[in-house]
Amino acid sequence: MKPIAPALSVMVLLSACAPQQPSAPVTEATFCTGAIGAICAFVNAPLQLAADIIRLPKRPYPFQPLAQELTFVDKGERVWIAPKGILTDGASIPPAFVSVVGRPTDPRFAKAAAIHDSYCGIGNEGTTYFHTRPWKDTHRMFYEALRVGGAPEKTAKTMFAAVYMGGPRWNYTRRDPIVSTQGRGEVVSSQSAVDTIERSDLDHVPVSVLRDRLAAIVEEINARNPGILEIEVMVDDAEADLLQQFPPAQTFEPADPEQIGYDFEPDEEPEEEPTEEEPEDTGEDDGDLDFFPR
Repeated sequence: MKPIAPALSVMVLLSACAPQQPSAPVTEATFCTGAIGAICAFVNAPLQLAADIIRLPKRPYPFQPLAQELTFVDKGERVWIAPKGILTDGASIPPAFVSVVGRPTDPRFAKAAAIHDSYCGIGNEGTTYFHTRPWKDTHRMFYEALRVGGAPEKTAKTMFAAVYMGGPRWNYTRRDPIVSTQGRGEVVSSQSAVDTIERSDLDHVPVSVLRDRLAAIVEEINARNPGILEIEVMVDDAEADLLQQFPPAQTFEPADPEQIGYDFEPDEEPEEEPTEEEPEDTGEDDGDLDFFPR
């Protein structure tokens, strides 16, 4: 594995020790549109995959483990890591939308898919970085990594729209091993959280309807090239309309984050209910029937 560049090493150390600053407002200028020196860049590229072919249940494409770590630095100078051994299928596109977006097999997409899979890809639930960043940041990073990898702008936006609409969303974020006020990372297992925290409010909507809505958004992207923030609004509006048209049968209840190893705001300690004191046994008959021997 190639050593991480000195500038990147300093960046990681500083991110581990520096106090967290308020997030800057997100604008279109927030996102990478191509490689820019030490930021908007991949480290340890090109992507190296092991020879093993792994097939996962209900997934149409084969997966391969990474043979070496791959790192991406976004425009906000955040470091995203796909460690050796995580699984990727080279696409990151929800299977239901492949007929709209197409099967992205271009090598220019593979690095972005591997980084994205490290944070939310199936088969990587117990790995170091899975769900350590918010879902929206993770999907936006996918767009940036696509552009830096060489994907054309409208192609990257189409793939982003598919992931934003049909990709995973999680309610709780695990502790990030890159950022720690103690100067060290802390990894919490999320193995038991796979089926309980993924966003499921569109699962009941017919796939054909979802495809039609995404196809309409893709037409808008091709016609007038909206920005990433506008695409998010378009998808959010489409989802809100779908949930009105197809109301869910029941409310999705996320799992208790304390049980699955995710950060959460603890509730106040419940007050203990007072218990009645047992009367002292004097040995005298109190006149009540006694069903239990003393």
